[in-house]
Amino acid sequence: MKTIYKILFVLSSVLLLFASCDQMARDGRQLQRTLHEQQRQAEILTLQLANAIKTNNFDSLWLYSHVDENIVFYIYRYDKMVYWSNAWLTSTARVVRPLYDQWYFTQWDNAQGVCYRTKINEFQLVVAIPIKYNYSVTSSQLHNSFISPFHADEKWTLNYNRSDSAYPIYSYDNTYLFSIDKQKTAQLSSSLVGVNDVMDNFSYRSIFSSNESNDTSDKLRTYYALIFSLIIVLLGIAIYSLVRYKGFKRMRLGGKFQIVLTPMVLVILLSIFFASLEQSRRVFIETQQLRLSKKAQYAKITLQNMYFWDIALTPAHTQSLNVDLRDMSFAFETDIHVYDLNGTLIGTSAPQLFQHGLLPTHIAPQPLFLQDCPTVQYEHIGDVKYLSAYTEFINGNYTQIGYIALPSFISQQELSEHLHSYMLQTFPLYIVLLLIAIIVVWAVSRRVTSSLGMVSEQLKENHLGERGKHIDYSFSDEVGELVMHYNQMMDALAESTERLARSEREMAWRTMARQVAHEINNPLTPMKLTLQQLQRTKGTERFDTTFDRSIQLLIDQIDNLSHIAKSFSDFAKMPEVNPTTVDVAAKLYDFIMFMRNNPSSIPIRYIGPDKGVNAIADADQITQVFTNIVKNALQAMQGRPNSDIIIILKTHIKQTQTLTELLHSSVNGWIEISISDNGPGIEPEARKKIFVPNFTTKNTGAGLGLPISKNIVEGSGGKISFHTSEAGTTFFIYLRKSTS
Repeated sequence: MKTIYKILFVLSSVLLLFASCDQMARDGRQLQRTLHEQQRQAEILTLQLANAIKTNNFDSLWLYSHVDENIVFYIYRYDKMVYWSNAWLTSTARVVRPLYDQWYFTQWDNAQGVCYRTKINEFQLVVAIPIKYNYSVTSSQLHNSFISPFHADEKWTLNYNRSDSAYPIYSYDNTYLFSIDKQKTAQLSSSLVGVNDVMDNFSYRSIFSSNESNDTSDKLRTYYALIFSLIIVLLGIAIYSLVRYKGFKRMRLGGKFQIVLTPMVLVILLSIFFASLEQSRRVFIETQQLRLSKKAQYAKITLQNMYFWDIALTPAHTQSLNVDLRDMSFAFETDIHVYDLNGTLIGTSAPQLFQHGLLPTHIAPQPLFLQDCPTVQYEHIGDVKYLSAYTEFINGNYTQIGYIALPSFISQQELSEHLHSYMLQTFPLYIVLLLIAIIVVWAVSRRVTSSLGMVSEQLKENHLGERGKHIDYSFSDEVGELVMHYNQMMDALAESTERLARSEREMAWRTMARQVAHEINNPLTPMKLTLQQLQRTKGTERFDTTFDRSIQLLIDQIDNLSHIAKSFSDFAKMPEVNPTTVDVAAKLYDFIMFMRNNPSSIPIRYIGPDKGVNAIADADQITQVFTNIVKNALQAMQGRPNSDIIIILKTHIKQTQTLTELLHSSVNGWIEISISDNGPGIEPEARKKIFVPNFTTKNTGAGLGLPISKNIVEGSGGKISFHTSEAGTTFFIYLRKSTS
């Protein structure tokens, strides 16, 4: 068993080794590619700087300092450094090595990287590319991480020596520069200095420890979680509504208001919050800068009085300056550094910062080389930013003998604590405002839509053909205006409907009178002519023969008048339909047996049962429907060869909404009677008027047969329709099946 454990341990170690090597190779390749890009940019910068030095155009050097913040350059005149672009690399004197016009690996007190050194007359130009921080003192805020734009695992260490386990890094011209290897724990611990060794002053303690309260962090996380949960809930409601209504267009009006206004309120409140947070941050920074600037002025006056008679600052002043600055730092609650006119450090209240390579021994380039240098500016130790104030060091004659720097390492911590305090104070207010805004949006949207819903419900109570009821709405808003206009429209519509009904009745009576007069006038003309003929033949031999023929003609015309009167009487009465259970098959079969003896001898075929099909119809009037349709078919086919009428009874039909569905249904519940002829069909212009009273295409008849038939069928709860073409016409009669 122990052997198995040993094998597993060895295998896991090997796998971890391979994984580590693979990660190292990936990081190494990426680092080398980035380094080659930086080298090319640095060489372009070197040519520009060399040209400026050759032409004595030293004023343009500051412009090149901002080409790339991660490319640093130093200019020496003989062995004295006369210009530098950045002041965060420490122990810059170690950069100078007897290697010219080639890249080589270099280690500073606080970083590792590569340099390129060239000589221009009496000047030496050193261009440096820092790659990785190399602080001897680290903390939770100060890491030995890779410097932008380089990215790799912090556990890799850079060294000049090659080894089998290391990954070599070459210059773009294939010159070996350095190797990356995994930093060993023993090596790491031996190179670091204890934090307690440097934490003997108050100002820079924030670099090594965080004083932020855990309670503050917990409260902020609670507020973040609360707001995030609220946003998730609102988003979930919005997605549910969109899915439920299948898109925004089909959503109800209240939902549209809510889904549009709620995010707008959320965005507005968040924008106000972040804007106020940014304003608070900016105001606090300005306050910090003003406070630090005042401290610099106080330090300036104090040192002027203390070194009233000194005409220059030399290393001989270092010991006394350190003591004085130490006392002043406690009085002004900030660290103080003093530099000579060349920018070299002379005295400081915190020598440990320089001894351990956290800060360089030369001043930042801005106050030394810029005419209009800002009094307070941001600087950094690694990734830790802080404010630093600068002012002149003057003696009693107001002659400048050096520079005074007041770094505030706690400035970023103070800013962070201020912003956290501001957020803790304002978060509850904004959360309450957000909840109130959401409730108001939802309440207003429901109020608006409830008004419209009430109007909609009252509209449903109004039915076509009835006098429209007024809608009661007591508010004078847009919905109230809509209701007012609707009520006015209902009144106008009722009045217009009454006038239209009166006009239609009068028009109907006029039309009926004209039709009756026309129908009566048709037989009166031949009757008048016949009587005149009798009058002319009176007393002649032809009188008897003419009399007999005329009497028969008059009798026929009188019968025609009687038929016309009866037709108009039937239509006028429109007898009530009394639907009952009728054996429609038996009625239809008896009718067909009777009609087969028609004078035209047109065959009538029947497909269907002869009895036993019960339907809802008027037992006394259903036969009249069959008669009217069949007579129309016989008249349409009169004189046409191969005329034929087919009557089919089906018992599995269901009424549907459209005619197409009605004609193709095959579900129990309805019966269908189809009467088809192979006549010429109905003319297109007459198809829409076929069921209109008094409309006829024949020379005889009143055009009332089909309207009366439609009234009988629909009065029984059925439906009648037709299909016509040049090949013939088919009428469809649909009747409900009887369940009894």
